[in-house]
Amino acid sequence: MFFDPSKLKKIVARAALQYVHDGMILGIGSGSTVRELIELLSASHFRVKCVPTSYDTELILRKKNLSVLSLQDTDRIDLAIDGADSVFLEKGVIIKGGGGALLREKIVDYFADELIIIVTEEKVGRLFPVPVEVLPFAYSKFLLEKLSAYGTPTLRMARNKLGPVVTDNGNWIIDVKIPSDIISRKLEDDLRRIPGVFESGIFTKSAKVLIAREDGDVEEAKI
Repeated sequence: MFFDPSKLKKIVARAALQYVHDGMILGIGSGSTVRELIELLSASHFRVKCVPTSYDTELILRKKNLSVLSLQDTDRIDLAIDGADSVFLEKGVIIKGGGGALLREKIVDYFADELIIIVTEEKVGRLFPVPVEVLPFAYSKFLLEKLSAYGTPTLRMARNKLGPVVTDNGNWIIDVKIPSDIISRKLEDDLRRIPGVFESGIFTKSAKVLIAREDGDVEEAKI
């Protein structure tokens, strides 16, 4: 039996819930799969506090009457649960940022004691542009040339407003189409060294990866 993507997202979100315990401080990522997790949390008996990675996630958490904390309100995050746009298990690389929240996601995910990534099977090994969050002032021929050393950079444009996408931090995002043979753990540091780049969507922190397969089974892997 094959499940549709929306059902697979529910399945893998439910699998992640088994790692949640009463009293935890959770980092909550962004995206459609994480929204399924929030639905489950809101219906559960767990008394948890949540540190959101985006305004979008924060609004959903508050709508579901879940307790919300900022990083200033806590000295720890026990567990972060987040989605991904692509997972390269053999390379130890996760690509995130399709929703534009990569900088805050990285802060929360790397701050956490443990990280769980929840994805559906089609995300494994998927070639996806690497988002790079940049200072608008830095957007220039110089910056594009530096990024072009790795792939083809394109400024992400907004769909419901004129001009570029603006992140929760007031920055812009450049999506870089990078060949799979260049994707590596080293790329995270290489991109960050470019002047004007705040962060990239290359994530290399050790993580437990839960993968919902097409038949409804959930596979556990590690980065």
